[in-house]
Amino acid sequence: MMRLVMFGHNDWWVWARQGFCTRNAALARELSGRETVAELLIVDSPRYRTHTHRPAESRRDELTTVAPGISAVRYGYPLPLPSTWRLGRRLNERLMATALTRRLGAARAAGEATVLWVADPRLVEAALAVPHDVFVFDAIDDWRQHPWAGPAAVSRGYDLAARHADVVFVVHPRLLEILQPRNHAEVLYNAVDARPWAAARPASELAGMPRPLAGYAGMIQRRMDAPLLAGAARLLPHAGFALVGRVSPANRRELGDLGPNVRLVGARPYHEVPALIAACDVCIVPHLRDALTATMDPLKLYEYLAAGKPVVSTVASPNPALADAVQIVAGTEAFAAGIAAAAEGDDEERRSRRRRAVAGETWRARADRVLEVLAGTLSASGGGRR
Repeated sequence: MMRLVMFGHNDWWVWARQGFCTRNAALARELSGRETVAELLIVDSPRYRTHTHRPAESRRDELTTVAPGISAVRYGYPLPLPSTWRLGRRLNERLMATALTRRLGAARAAGEATVLWVADPRLVEAALAVPHDVFVFDAIDDWRQHPWAGPAAVSRGYDLAARHADVVFVVHPRLLEILQPRNHAEVLYNAVDARPWAAARPASELAGMPRPLAGYAGMIQRRMDAPLLAGAARLLPHAGFALVGRVSPANRRELGDLGPNVRLVGARPYHEVPALIAACDVCIVPHLRDALTATMDPLKLYEYLAAGKPVVSTVASPNPALADAVQIVAGTEAFAAGIAAAAEGDDEERRSRRRRAVAGETWRARADRVLEVLAGTLSASGGGRR
């Protein structure tokens, strides 16, 4: 039996608002129901002073049961310094590690191995201070490309993970080249829960938009190639473009002149998104090609295919299962031409083929592989705690 302690780049309360659609959240919920996982603890994101994502009724709880087999762990004190200060962050992490060690140690049952799972490279150093049997680092994209994360802190976390992690999972093979881990390492692609996407009926909200209708779902931020999207809209003046998702404040200005046939639908609860995608004729991923997107495995590609939609993208998934199901293009003219051709040539046989492409790419399958690796690592380690 094992106890999983997860340090995600968000906590349970953020995952709940997002609809548990991210990699961390999906894996946590899938792993929590397995026989070999006695308990899954999700550590709250470090927050400055009294700031918290928690609802008021649970702010004093040390451990809050949030789902069967899942508890959220609260820090026992307010973090004293802003994390934007390097020295302040280091002090916060030291205090965090001490408090978490006491709390997690007190809750540990006899015979349970403690597996630490870290997805935020900035938390690797603090997590390593917590006694554990196995340390897992899950690399999601190249965080050095996120200015808000702090490249120095991320690089240090990557270096520590490469040297000390017993298991490293990466979402893209290029991350193995970046980290160069010393112990067990493998690619663990993203996945999808296909059921809501396959069953969704088209939302009436988009019924009046021009056809063909190209749809995008996801956070609209700096990785979106706004000039390419605007250019494609001009080349397809009779087509419609629906962008579903919150617009990052830094991108509002450049998204203000995309064209009259482009609609910013805005943020929607995750459970409403499949119906909006079902109303589209083609799904698009107009991302920049840069160092960040070169290490991504876009979740939306899996979701679009689970909906049976033709997909035109500027970036590819590293997962070979998706290779023949996604049309990869470069340049504005090719992007526009791909949208027009995909909409014109679609039929039920092609939609079924796309759904079959991701039929085996499930979070259940990913959790099966995770537990297989953890069982082997625990067996090889002989149960020694560190």
